[in-house]
Amino acid sequence: MSECKFCGLEMLGAVGCTICTIKFPDGEILPSVAYKGKKLCHDCWVEPGSYHHPGCDMEKCPKCGGQLISCGCLEGNDV
Repeated sequence: MSECKFCGLEMLGAVGCTICTIKFPDGEILPSVAYKGKKLCHDCWVEPGSYHHPGCDMEKCPKCGGQLISCGCLEGNDV
């Protein structure tokens, strides 16, 4: 079992993360991108239409549209 260190919910039992904004190193805060898959996310187990838990490898960046954990937009943040 794995608990989200941001929302405190058990990821395998949560519909989605309750944290639905992303703060970037430049201070900009943007809304998270909802998961658009048809099944549960394979990484953080959220349902379609819900928000990924921070650090999920399927989360999209609301700034550039890339994979949030590797796009570089959060460089300097501890995710």
